[in-house]
Amino acid sequence: MSDTTGETPADVSKRLTESRGYSYPEWEYLAERDPEFLEAYNRLSGLGLLHDGVSSEEGKALPAKYRELVAIAAMIGQSRMWGVKAHMERALRVGCSEREILEALEAALIPVGSPPFRQAVNILMQVVGWKPASER
Repeated sequence: MSDTTGETPADVSKRLTESRGYSYPEWEYLAERDPEFLEAYNRLSGLGLLHDGVSSEEGKALPAKYRELVAIAAMIGQSRMWGVKAHMERALRVGCSEREILEALEAALIPVGSPPFRQAVNILMQVVGWKPASER
């Protein structure tokens, strides 16, 4: 099965992975089973996070890097840690500094609580390659 543009499911999955910098098995499944829905989902996500087909931030008050910080905070608030790493990596690619991500996590501490905060800090440590002094 292919989508309406003639792409194969593998092409659709590859395009999404390249545009976002990460992938999920669910996208591959949707690319095979319902590519039209996946395209609509990707377009909506692109409008929210300013990626894939929404290449310009012109006219947007909130740049992509800050949108990624919002997504990260929302994900840790819901304990959806499976996507936090990918969004941290994308945040760095679109111009966030490590410090900005850390401060977003700190801002989320009180609303989300200590366990999700600590998990998110651990993910950030992995993303930036930080190691304890005993391992350096």
